[in-house]
Amino acid sequence: MVGHSIFIKTLVVLFFVFFSWSCDKEVDPITYCDCSTWENWDNEKDVKCGFLTVPEDHSKPMGKSIKIAFAIFKSKNKNADAIPVIYLAGGLGGRSLSSPDHWKNHESRQVGDLIVVEQRGTGLSSPLPDISETFIDIIAADASSEEEKEITLKAMKDKVAEIKAMGINLSKYNSTQNAKDFGTLMNALPYEKYNLYGAYYGTKLGIMTMKYFSSKINAAVLDQPTILNNTALEARFPHLVRAFNKLYEECANDSTCRAIHPNLKAETIEAIQSLKDKPFTVRLLDRDFTLNPQDAVFFIRYLFFKADAFETVPRFVHALNVRDTAVVEELGDFPARMLKGANNSTFLSFTAYEEFSESTPANVQAFMESNPELAEGVAWFQAFIPALVQWHDGRVSQEENTLKNIPVPTLIITNDLDPLMPPQNTKLFEDALLHNQVLRLNHFEEEYADNCISKIKANFLLHCDRKINTECLGESVK
Repeated sequence: MVGHSIFIKTLVVLFFVFFSWSCDKEVDPITYCDCSTWENWDNEKDVKCGFLTVPEDHSKPMGKSIKIAFAIFKSKNKNADAIPVIYLAGGLGGRSLSSPDHWKNHESRQVGDLIVVEQRGTGLSSPLPDISETFIDIIAADASSEEEKEITLKAMKDKVAEIKAMGINLSKYNSTQNAKDFGTLMNALPYEKYNLYGAYYGTKLGIMTMKYFSSKINAAVLDQPTILNNTALEARFPHLVRAFNKLYEECANDSTCRAIHPNLKAETIEAIQSLKDKPFTVRLLDRDFTLNPQDAVFFIRYLFFKADAFETVPRFVHALNVRDTAVVEELGDFPARMLKGANNSTFLSFTAYEEFSESTPANVQAFMESNPELAEGVAWFQAFIPALVQWHDGRVSQEENTLKNIPVPTLIITNDLDPLMPPQNTKLFEDALLHNQVLRLNHFEEEYADNCISKIKANFLLHCDRKINTECLGESVK
């Protein structure tokens, strides 16, 4: 009996020793992998690929976990103390690790190691079941805007049920959780400090990351600031009208455009309205695309993201009017691929969390009714907004939206010609940052010689305590 008692006590001691060890042991959240296991990747030289394990909900670290994919491209800067750059992708739901090609010669590698992350819910990073193909089919169909709304509402309801059945919490796919993924990565990698580089949505993610992890960040470049509060969804519509008006103004001031399009506004409205009674079918994404008025506006909106928008949009408008199939297919390929290239379930999750409120549908409807020149509405946005209320019920808090006294040295770049990210967005960033410089451009980046803008960005990250040198811009800067 004594021996048996000693044996039991020994087992109990061993159990508690093992239990204590297993609870206290620090588990490395990073797993490195062979880059060639990723689609479209080879075993790249000077690149390290891996996955970071993070909680789906950072407020519950012991809860469900997800994987975040990242790649580290070795710096071309030979300085041993070079500070790495984390790239923050600019499109919600868009891929950043679909291929290594874009990053091989990226200007950030002149600063330090370049760290590219696929954001949560997207691509290699625990992607959400994607509704994109369904949306493409809806837009491609010959349906009125009202019919699109009904079809979209049902499609989103069905997709929510599918995702919930998989145990995924859609409300945890938002910018706060996203920023905390980046904070976890910064803590897990062996660097002391980091630089951030973001454009469009990446500017919002950047400033959110700085809010929570400023001590880890040396400097940041935020290019084309987005809106920081929950009016961003509503703002898409006045920003789109502003983009059209900017287009008309630029064309009127350009002798070549004016000669071809003497009244571009009337021509544009005619092109859009003509599709109501006579929709136009083209071939895109290996399927028939029937362009209705709301679809034409959708395509034009995405063409505004291109640097040559003030040339391509008038061409697209003219092609619609004369039913030039070849040109519509040529120019429509970019907007179609933009829709296919993003995980729209992720896009909807972020949008519902931080851009949607109870008043959003009514505010958008009122704005569209006061701007009838855009036909029946703005395509897909008009369709999914009323349905967002059922996607998930998580909403951004006032604390999350409070951004102030952020001490990270930051270069903000804005462009008067950007039709969808107007310069006034910059003010929100300036108010939140203690140390910032603003570069206001009035030409597209590609128009500046010798990679001028890229050099300004890199030099700022290397010497963030200095005033930026804009000599290479000549007279093209304010």
